[in-house]
Amino acid sequence: MHKPDGWHNVYHKGFKSTFMNGKFFLGVVLVLLLVFPPVGALTNKIPAGAPVFIGESDLDITSAIKNCHVIGWWPDEGNITGKAAKNLTLKQLNEANGKVAHFNVSPEIFTGYTGNWYCEDVKPTFRVLNVMEPAISLKVWDIDNDKDVTGQSVPFATNITYRIDTNLNQVLSYSNRTDLNPSDSFFTINMANPSGKVLTKIYTGSVGGTDTQILFFDTNPFITTPTYLGKNLGSSWNRQSRDASGGLMYSPGVYTFTVSQNLNHMQELYRSSGVSDLNGIATGSASVQFLPQESLSTTSPTAQPTSVTTLPETIPPTGVVPVTTIPTQVTPETKATYAPVPWSIIIMGLGIAGILFAKKE
Repeated sequence: MHKPDGWHNVYHKGFKSTFMNGKFFLGVVLVLLLVFPPVGALTNKIPAGAPVFIGESDLDITSAIKNCHVIGWWPDEGNITGKAAKNLTLKQLNEANGKVAHFNVSPEIFTGYTGNWYCEDVKPTFRVLNVMEPAISLKVWDIDNDKDVTGQSVPFATNITYRIDTNLNQVLSYSNRTDLNPSDSFFTINMANPSGKVLTKIYTGSVGGTDTQILFFDTNPFITTPTYLGKNLGSSWNRQSRDASGGLMYSPGVYTFTVSQNLNHMQELYRSSGVSDLNGIATGSASVQFLPQESLSTTSPTAQPTSVTTLPETIPPTGVVPVTTIPTQVTPETKATYAPVPWSIIIMGLGIAGILFAKKE
């Protein structure tokens, strides 16, 4: 229905003046973007004295260097009054407004010179960076006996998980990386079954079991401690779980864990410096062999195991008739490795749409 011209003019002027004024609305959008910046991986901003790792690239060390132009390393930190044994001039690295936002901790420069680097040309001197060599190791861990079983053969019912030991946990600290957010994990761990298939889901029981849950493998852990044990394995992982047809979902044999980390493109910088073997630096692997139980059928649940003392109490008897009901999938305990679309992006989209609408009118 056609509305009177007077109504249209009042509506158009009022709406446009209060909401669709392009310049005003764009200004609001820009302010909101400054207050609520988009979420992203921000492990590259370094405060003064924070640890950095050989191999990291594109670091923003502007806050760390302050007004310093030369950083130096002394073997004896108790006496840093003389000339440094090793120094690096930052003047040639300075960018616009004195920022140093693309600093590389090159293996060619810093290998053999780990520890604190101080400002050499400004007095009183102050600590700029703490350079460290990255270290990471992966083990298969027997939770029940609290011991390493990497490379060993264990009973089928042994409760195991992976164990990470690393000094890179220091990166995931808000005091060391000032713009850190929970999506910034840079670790990737996988587990492959004897056939080489990477497992992403862990069943606590057979398909159709009333208490069966589906847990997600802890692939991208947010590691903040020097030692980390993978979640959702151990006693939660029921290796006698059966699928809808009655077959074992987890067969005996060798299971292999792998770890990889690429903090700020560390692997690329190491390789460009001629280092090809990154085991213990950025990668690692560990395996364990689950021995078969002689009384445990791998094809159908027709026989009851003769020994039940080695099985977890939550494991259903193998004589259960399989059903086709799919168990409920539960939310994993591990942190999400992605971030939702920020409100700032949504607001920007609405602002652009509003401006276009105003121009059209």
